[in-house]
Amino acid sequence: MIKQLALVAGLVLAASANAQQWDGSNTGQITTIDVTNAENFGFRVYLDGRPLCTNGPAWAYLNGSDSNYKTYVSLLMMARAMDRPVLIYTSKDQYGYCKIGYVSMQG
Repeated sequence: MIKQLALVAGLVLAASANAQQWDGSNTGQITTIDVTNAENFGFRVYLDGRPLCTNGPAWAYLNGSDSNYKTYVSLLMMARAMDRPVLIYTSKDQYGYCKIGYVSMQG
């Protein structure tokens, strides 16, 4: 019984530590997509007036070297084309910009 409680407590702590890695999250319609050089905040999205991380810019980004970059970009562009809301989780990078870490198309 004690081992089971310890396991459950460990899982709860691991889940809460993982959740704390995100600086922000928001759901909304993508209003603007900007594209520039691959490692210069290469793919940027704006949600309909909603901030994407605490005290950060109005946009969140991905760089060309990011893991799963093409899949993220495809999903975000499809959501924009279909006018579907997205849920975006972000974390602040070392410079205070909002980096996309998780995306879900809604509806």
